[in-house]
Amino acid sequence: MKWKAMIAAVAAGFLLVSCGNTNSNVEFDINSLAEELNTGITYQDPLEKLDSDMVGMLYAVDGLVEESVVYMGSGATAEEIAVFACNDADTAKEKVEPIAKEHIESQITSFENYVPEEVAKLKDAVVRRAGKYVAVSVSNDPDTAKEIMDKYMK
Repeated sequence: MKWKAMIAAVAAGFLLVSCGNTNSNVEFDINSLAEELNTGITYQDPLEKLDSDMVGMLYAVDGLVEESVVYMGSGATAEEIAVFACNDADTAKEKVEPIAKEHIESQITSFENYVPEEVAKLKDAVVRRAGKYVAVSVSNDPDTAKEIMDKYMK
């Protein structure tokens, strides 16, 4: 039985897709990526752009990022978009990407008892890093999220 639990844990880790691009010359407008994720994917819950105070409450990235944009729904679903332009590539890799992954894990714990049917979206969350950028997408369509992110984060 322990093997099954360990295999399940490893599988869950692979589902939380993370792809790091070491090209530190990547440059793009994070608002454009966030907007394309918002309009290119169908969400159950309309997503609204959060102000910087709310972003700071969700992601502890103050002082680590130059700019951030986060879209979330009403809380009835786990759907969200977050894109960060970090201070540099090392900060993206060593600090902000782990913060993003921890946020997803925390959301899984929260939604397990609150709205358990949303956990599947969180387990399929897409977390990508390229250069100084980190992007997160939680939706029913992780494949489209990956395609959209690939346009910006190659």
